[in-house]
Amino acid sequence: MLHLILLDCGLELVPPELARLKEIQQFASKRRKSPREILLDQTHHGRSMTRLADGARRGRPDIVMHSLMAVLETPLCKAGLLGVHLHLLDGRTVYVSPDVRLPRAQDRFVGLMEQLLLAGQVPPDGNALLQLSDKTLDQLIRELQAGSDSALTLLAMEGGTRTDISRLAEILPSDPNIPVIVGVGAFPHGTFSDNIRGLFPIQIELDPEVMMAWHVCAEVLWTYSWKTGVSQRRYEGH
Repeated sequence: MLHLILLDCGLELVPPELARLKEIQQFASKRRKSPREILLDQTHHGRSMTRLADGARRGRPDIVMHSLMAVLETPLCKAGLLGVHLHLLDGRTVYVSPDVRLPRAQDRFVGLMEQLLLAGQVPPDGNALLQLSDKTLDQLIRELQAGSDSALTLLAMEGGTRTDISRLAEILPSDPNIPVIVGVGAFPHGTFSDNIRGLFPIQIELDPEVMMAWHVCAEVLWTYSWKTGVSQRRYEGH
């Protein structure tokens, strides 16, 4: 099974140090919400975010949205062989159910993420399609590895071992019972911390130029789908 983890996702509510700013309050008022109930977003709050430490990496729900759109509802997802998780900048993690149907419009996606961060899950009652957890990245990876000695844990990053698509296909197992955990950065600038890199023993670079997170996710997903035969089996019986 393939487990994709979007790392250092820029998903957070407006922090207290920005909530009193006029720009933030006006934007929140238009949405009929408190400033502390709205999602931090570079598109709308970029000027205010220059006050934040590491502000260039924060407030990017669009990266998460496009990446999720690239992998959910795919043949691999429908086959039950895809797990998706988000790792937030504050260290918490989010489980994304393969059954979730995300809205295509970004404003509705933002509203969904606000509900997740405020209520802890979506929907707030019943079976969660999105579930916020205090589980750390380290704990999540260990859980996904499921004690398997053959589990493969990869990090897609600049400066990793140069890996074209044919080499990626060689690395990935053909047995879907072997856990494959792949970390993909969901931030616009910068690199991974030493702590994150230390959790991924295999580090690969899929192109000499910077790739969008959703392109990395798509390349890994479709290569894995081919290697495990999911793409081929989809036509059996049709």
